[in-house]
Amino acid sequence: MVETLETLVGEDGYMLLNIGREDGIDAIPNASYEDIKEFSDLEDFVEDVIDNREDYSDLKVVVVDTIDELFRITEPEVIRLHNISHSTDKQVSSIKSAFGGFQAGEEKAVELVIDTLWKLNDVGVKVWFVGHTKRRSVTDVVTGEEYDTLTSNLSAKYFNAIKTKLHMLGVASVNRDI
Repeated sequence: MVETLETLVGEDGYMLLNIGREDGIDAIPNASYEDIKEFSDLEDFVEDVIDNREDYSDLKVVVVDTIDELFRITEPEVIRLHNISHSTDKQVSSIKSAFGGFQAGEEKAVELVIDTLWKLNDVGVKVWFVGHTKRRSVTDVVTGEEYDTLTSNLSAKYFNAIKTKLHMLGVASVNRDI
């Protein structure tokens, strides 16, 4: 990935965001990265890039590694926002209950992610998402034949919300022996 990024945008043209419990950065020598453990870290990073754009003048791409971890760290922020805007008798402890339930908490998570990351787009920095995939065996209902499909390791709600904002979406699998 780093070779591709450096070819496309140069050595100073990208920044990897090592999100949540993701630790893939350990396997990428000499990568430019920031650790983003909580949603507030993401907000701070985006604000820093915007406020100090001259220091980041070569930055063209921010890589979110990984999108599933991004939503995992966003959900507690949604719960926190719900709880500070509601009285103590309406406090919640789950994303499913936040902002009235019926997936309103998940919708707020999508809104937070999109609004925060698209601030980078406004200053000319594009966002590249890395996610985990999983293989799933499916049986064709007509022929009875079984085949494998690749899907995102992310809830459909979150995946569908992000994929509609992308110019390009690729899903790939790397077969390797360890």
